[in-house]
Amino acid sequence: MESDGKERDGKAVTGSSVEVFILDLDRNDPGSDQQLLSTDEVERAQRFRFDRHRRRYVAGRVAMRRILGERAGIDPAALVFPTNEQGKPLLGPPSEGIAFNLSNSEAVGLLAVMEGPYVGADVEVIRTGFAGEDIARRFFAPDEVRRLLALAEHEREIAFFRCWTRKEALLKALGGGLSIPLRAFEVTLEPEVPARVLRLEPQWSPLRAADWTLVDVSEHVPGSVAAIAVPGPVAEIRVHQIVT
Repeated sequence: MESDGKERDGKAVTGSSVEVFILDLDRNDPGSDQQLLSTDEVERAQRFRFDRHRRRYVAGRVAMRRILGERAGIDPAALVFPTNEQGKPLLGPPSEGIAFNLSNSEAVGLLAVMEGPYVGADVEVIRTGFAGEDIARRFFAPDEVRRLLALAEHEREIAFFRCWTRKEALLKALGGGLSIPLRAFEVTLEPEVPARVLRLEPQWSPLRAADWTLVDVSEHVPGSVAAIAVPGPVAEIRVHQIVT
């Protein structure tokens, strides 16, 4: 998938090039590849109660290390991930300047990588019965709830997940974690309406809502909804299907 540059006032706008990797976390057992992980990652893997969750976590981290190591030109095992003040993981030296974000839902992983300060990604496997009005009212902005409930009943479930993943992707890009209220910004959710940030309270971002780019990549993840959030315009998106 490639996107042409945005246009403003009839002029093409150059922007970031983003790579998106779709990961099947159940395809292969990572096995000996665990040697690529740090001590902290191994300890976290061991804390999972169920084996399938442990394997999926390891598969995602191994795939992420391999991809980022190739982009940075260094041994995947040598990558270090310091965190910022909000706990958002970054790439440490000598790999600064590469932004990434990994998300997973059940056996589906989504990794976004680009040159820049930050990027956000989120994927959610569609769970029938989860997208209730009570959850929407709890986490969505009032106007998002209004627009969701205005849709035909058969359209609401997928619209709920559109809203959820777009908000989560933006939240991850902003890097503020739970300190940023989900109601502090609004996104599109309607069918046939392009992904877009509609409102963003200025105290949470130096960029205006219109300066952010949201991209829906759900077409590449059957049975799921997925989105990425990028500060500024996007010139190109390359999507890769990866077997871990």
